[in-house]
Amino acid sequence: MEEQALTLALKISSHVGHPLAVAVFALLIAALAFALALRAKQLLLAMILAAGIVVLGFAPYAASIFLQSRGVYHVQVIVLDPDQSPVEIAQVKSSNGGEVKMAGGGWELDIPQQARPANGKITLSAAVKDEFLKGASTLVLGRDYYPTVTIQLVSDSSAKVRGVVVDEDLRAISGATVSIAGNPEVAVTDEKGNFVLPARPVKQGQMIEIEAQKGQLTGHVSAPAGKVVEVILTSE
Repeated sequence: MEEQALTLALKISSHVGHPLAVAVFALLIAALAFALALRAKQLLLAMILAAGIVVLGFAPYAASIFLQSRGVYHVQVIVLDPDQSPVEIAQVKSSNGGEVKMAGGGWELDIPQQARPANGKITLSAAVKDEFLKGASTLVLGRDYYPTVTIQLVSDSSAKVRGVVVDEDLRAISGATVSIAGNPEVAVTDEKGNFVLPARPVKQGQMIEIEAQKGQLTGHVSAPAGKVVEVILTSE
C-alpha cells in the first residue's frame, strides 16, 4: 500500500509543469523566503521554509528521473462505445504485444523501455464482437510513463453472420438460399450447408431473424447477434 501511494505521488509530481523549470523556480522562492526570514531575525524559520520549498520544488524533477530510471510505461486504456459511454467488456490488444489487463473499469498495459518501438508508436485496438464494434488508437511513448489512451468504438460493417442449414435429420443442405430480415444480401449454402452473410450492426442481445429456403423446404430461426446459427428446413 505504501509503495502504491509513493508511486501515485511521484506520478502526480512528474506532471506538474516542466520538472526542471519548477525546480529552478523553487530555488528562487526559497532564496527569497530565506532572505525575508533572516531580515526578520527568524533564522530557524528561514531554514525550515527554505528546506521545505526546495523539497517541494524538486519533487517533480526527482519523480521524473525516478520514473524514467524504472523504465516501464504504465499505459491506461479507456474504451468508449458510439454513445461515448465507457465499455466494460471488450477485447483489447496492443501492436507491441504484452498482456492487457482489466483494471478499474478500464485496461492497463505495462511496456518495458526495451520493448518500446524505435519511433515510440504503438497501436491499441479494441473490439466487441457481439455488438459488431471495433476501434483503434495510436499512442506515442515519450517522457510520460503513465499515459492514458482512449479508443473510440464504431460499427464494424465487415461483420459476418455464419451458420449451417440442415434438414430434420440434421443432414447438411447445399444450394439453399439464406437471408437476414431487413438485409438485402442473400447467401447460398455450400456442399456442407454452410453460409456466410454480412451482418447489419446491432446491439448485444438483439436477435437476428434468419430465413432459409430450398424448393418447398423453408426454415426460420432467431439467434443472438454474433453467434453461429443452425437453420433447420422443414416442409411446413
